[in-house]
Amino acid sequence: MMIIDMTHRYNDLNPSDALYIAARSYPGGIEALAGRMGMSPRVLYKKLGTKVDSHHANYDEVSVILDFLVEAGKYDMVDLVVNAFCWRHEYQAFELPRHFVSDEQLFDQILTIMKQHGRLANGLSEAMHDGRISGQEYDLIERDIRTCISGLLRLKKKLHVKHMESE
Repeated sequence: MMIIDMTHRYNDLNPSDALYIAARSYPGGIEALAGRMGMSPRVLYKKLGTKVDSHHANYDEVSVILDFLVEAGKYDMVDLVVNAFCWRHEYQAFELPRHFVSDEQLFDQILTIMKQHGRLANGLSEAMHDGRISGQEYDLIERDIRTCISGLLRLKKKLHVKHMESE
C-alpha cells in the first residue's frame, strides 16, 4: 500500500491508482509526461484521476505512458501498472526473459522467491496474531501473495529458457 497525499488512500492493486502512482514517478512528474504525450498537464491529471467522469486514459495512452516509463528505466512502475490491471481480472503477469539465462540468474531468482515467501509468512503470522485481519493487513498480504506468484512464474520461464538453451 502506498500513500501519496492526505486526501486519497492509493492502493497499488487498483489499476487507476497504480497508473497515477507510476505517472508521478516519471522524471519531471506528470507535467513532463504530459509534455511528452502532447497534452496539457491539466488534461493528463484529469485522465489519471478518478473524480472526473469526462476524462479517461484510453488503452493507447496507457501504452504510451508505459513505453515512456520503460525509456526512463522505471521498470518497477511498469510492473505496478501491468500487475494491477491483471490482478483486477484475476490474471498474473510476469516479464518474459528474452535471452540467455545464467545459472547465477536462476540462483538469484530462487533467493528472491525465498525472501518473498518469508515476507509473506511474516505478514500472515503478524496479521493472525490477534485472530483478525484488518483491511490494511489484507492489502499487504494480498500484495505479497501476488509478488510470490509472480516470482514463481518468472522462475518457471527462466528455467524454460535455460532448458531450451540446453537442448
